[in-house]
Amino acid sequence: MSMPSYACPDCKVPLDAFYCPGCRIEFPCVDGIPRFFSLDPKFRRTAPIAAAYDAIYSARTGVWESQGRTPEFIRYFSGLLGRYAAGRVLEVGCGEGYLLASINRGEKFAVDLSLEALRRARARGGAHVSLALGERLPFPDGHFDLVTSVGVMEHFLDIGDALGEVRRILKPGGHYVTLTHVELSMSERIGAKIGEYFFPRPRLLAFARWVAGRFGRLPLPQPIENRYSTEAVRDWLGRAGFEVLDVLHRRKQPALPLIGPYVVIYIARK
Repeated sequence: MSMPSYACPDCKVPLDAFYCPGCRIEFPCVDGIPRFFSLDPKFRRTAPIAAAYDAIYSARTGVWESQGRTPEFIRYFSGLLGRYAAGRVLEVGCGEGYLLASINRGEKFAVDLSLEALRRARARGGAHVSLALGERLPFPDGHFDLVTSVGVMEHFLDIGDALGEVRRILKPGGHYVTLTHVELSMSERIGAKIGEYFFPRPRLLAFARWVAGRFGRLPLPQPIENRYSTEAVRDWLGRAGFEVLDVLHRRKQPALPLIGPYVVIYIARK
């Protein structure tokens, strides 16, 4: 692969290799992976958060499959991404690279906080990987046709900064397809369960399996856990300057291969 175009995560000046002429900083490479962490004091928590994720990935593989990132979901979500032009695509928070590996077109890029995750993503091939924050992405303006993130938005340090960065690096008309876990209201929770298991016909065996499955699918503790409502995420996207084209979840489409009604996909356009 040819050397990709990077920009300083802080001042946005194009980098000369990994040197920023504006900040006069040489960004390091770790095991051949460039480390573009921001030097802004606002993000001083980056190092311990990255270490926490390295510990998660060092302890196990297939980290997020029990949290809904099943092969069926990967096939569905990569097919969804395939609807949009992608000469150049970025995944923010790529984890072990399963989704990236399923995308078979365009020039692929990925960022994550975890070096351990990026080593695995790189081994799956075909993508430029780098250590970087979603709030300070190391790319030029208007660089991507498509940006995606799966289960990442609720872990941003600053959701406004992160969405602003995603919009900045997208080309005009480019798309951001993101999945996040939202906080359902009590009425949404009750309505979702009635629609899924009791109406228009009772599915008591499926309901019993869901109850049993909850005990085998405990969430992994993560350093940052924000929860936004379904409408709050739409509002954040609008505030960042996106046009929200569609909102997908099992409360509206029960057959979607998502782990629960609190998992929501937003399709937005710059």
